[in-house]
Amino acid sequence: MPRGAQPASPTKVFQAYIGKTDLWDADCGGGIYFGPNGQARAWCSQNSDNLGAGAWSVQSDGQLCHELTWYWPNGQRSGMSAGDRACISHVVDRRGKLWRSWPESTEWWPIDENSGLVRGYKFQNDIRKTRSKLRL
Repeated sequence: MPRGAQPASPTKVFQAYIGKTDLWDADCGGGIYFGPNGQARAWCSQNSDNLGAGAWSVQSDGQLCHELTWYWPNGQRSGMSAGDRACISHVVDRRGKLWRSWPESTEWWPIDENSGLVRGYKFQNDIRKTRSKLRL
């Protein structure tokens, strides 16, 4: 954890994510979009016929949580999984820089231009096509 770290305010975490896509590693070629209306959408080019849809929120302790239901082709219908909930912890260092850590990890990463968060709904067209294929 960064020196002098304190829990991040919900407002600071919310502002860091709203309207942005968090890109996932190169093996996936996808990410999760954090919509301004609390909706979350996820897609991965590795499994381009699947998509995740759900909601996101920020807790009072600075954790960003999202719950996704995954959909995939299943004959003439779509298969779906039960909701998958994950929370990412956030702290602010002495200089006010925001850091995050994933569940089960002891490492912390700064949220900056190299953190994988990009403005906009990067995979919107891919998700729209997948939704159409799945008839959702």
